[in-house]
Amino acid sequence: MANVTFFVMIPFKKMRGGIVAQTGVQCQSERSAISQAHTAVSKGAVGAIAFKRSGDPGLGEHGEATLICQEGEVPDSVEDMLAA
Repeated sequence: MANVTFFVMIPFKKMRGGIVAQTGVQCQSERSAISQAHTAVSKGAVGAIAFKRSGDPGLGEHGEATLICQEGEVPDSVEDMLAA
């Protein structure tokens, strides 16, 4: 299978222990992921990120994630989360 680029938006919610990631949403395009991040914050999320990652799902291989949008408050650990 060929390389595929995935676009994902993750909203964040404020909890007692701090800011926590919610369930990510796979998007059709970079533009859609950015739009979803803006929408999540406008609907009450304290923050959101959008990122892209390319890889070959058939082989289970993927490259590093690239942050394409950050809105509002997100935890400092976002960079570590994207590197995982």
